[in-house]
Amino acid sequence: MAGRDGAVPPRTTTPRGDASRRRLIVAARDELVERGGQLEIDSVASRADSSVGLIYRHFGSRAGLIEAVVDDFYGRFRAEVLHDDPASAATFVARERRRIEQAVAFHYADPLSRVVVTHLHVDGQVAVGEAAQIERLVSDVAGVVAAAQRKGEVPRDRDGRFVGAMVVGGMRQVLAVALATDPRPAEKRTAKALWVLVAGVLGVDPDAE
Repeated sequence: MAGRDGAVPPRTTTPRGDASRRRLIVAARDELVERGGQLEIDSVASRADSSVGLIYRHFGSRAGLIEAVVDDFYGRFRAEVLHDDPASAATFVARERRRIEQAVAFHYADPLSRVVVTHLHVDGQVAVGEAAQIERLVSDVAGVVAAAQRKGEVPRDRDGRFVGAMVVGGMRQVLAVALATDPRPAEKRTAKALWVLVAGVLGVDPDAE
């Protein structure tokens, strides 16, 4: 992430610097949510009781700040949904159905979700960063599919990368529609619809125990 003079800012390593960086990310997240995907550097600095210069020092640019917010969003999603085993002793179908429910709950609970899935595609740098995040999610799903195939839980004729792309892409589109609908569909309804979609892509019975 280059600054105004093209230089890449050094990464913060001090506790005070990390706290300052975190405060700016939270302020930027609130700004994006309240303004429907729009962000002004001066406004973020005011929200965080900080300075514009400090924003450029930490993130290099406006796009760099937005990218950091998006990275934080996907990092929390992976930690709370993808990297958490919702039912380690359950069957693959029960476990992954629960994971879909957790994914929907995460997006419904976080007001930034609607911004991420609908409003962050206009800036080139942000789009590149988001594409990398989506690619990582696709790889994560492909890994889950490969592990399930080794155990005989998912048909071996499924291409893990294709499944990952369809699951991630389908989920984003369904959530984009659900989060933009007023009134919003019930969380359970959205989760059930998504699970039927995902089960079909995986080639498993959505109602199996």
